[in-house]
Amino acid sequence: METMRAEIAAQPPVEGSYAARRGDYCIANFSADGEWYRARVEKVQSPAKVHVFYIDYGNREIVPSTRLAVIPPAFSTRTLAAQATEYAFAYIQVPQDEDARADVVDSLVRDIQNTQCLLNVEHSGVTCPHVTLQFADSKDDVGLSLVKEGMVMVDVRKEKHLQKMVGKWPPWRNLKREMKVMFTLSFQFYNDFVRALWPNRCFMYQW
Repeated sequence: METMRAEIAAQPPVEGSYAARRGDYCIANFSADGEWYRARVEKVQSPAKVHVFYIDYGNREIVPSTRLAVIPPAFSTRTLAAQATEYAFAYIQVPQDEDARADVVDSLVRDIQNTQCLLNVEHSGVTCPHVTLQFADSKDDVGLSLVKEGMVMVDVRKEKHLQKMVGKWPPWRNLKREMKVMFTLSFQFYNDFVRALWPNRCFMYQW
């Protein structure tokens, strides 16, 4: 990477000369440190919002097209393969709610950080392979642990050759999320009900 940056510094890219297209490999100027890294264009929302995936580090960012440039031929993926491989968990559904997704990520990082895990590719996906993870020492399934904790739900598969695997997992439901939603809806209903009876009064609740 240092050699690539030195080459870019010697011949800086012309701003606005790169036309981003989905699926293309390029170099992107990372906002956190201002350095250039190899990336893949995932989505072109507009010239000001291009979604990129940094293929050597695994993180994502939305950048303007002016911070993208053609990847030097000596550092193309044909010469040097991507150093970060993207996977998705098989057989689980991650919540769409941003806060809930953040909770899942935090829990997953705590579980597997500095821990040896065994990875198995279960089936191919649209954008990346879907895998299962097992702790190397206990052989416990990482995804199933998240299901039991109520963080995620089991993804029901229609394919016959995958139904056997999913069938081994108990039908745990996302009770934590359901209880949170039920409490929120119940509180909102109570609040609206009280305001309907006494519209000109202000109420404070202590829990």
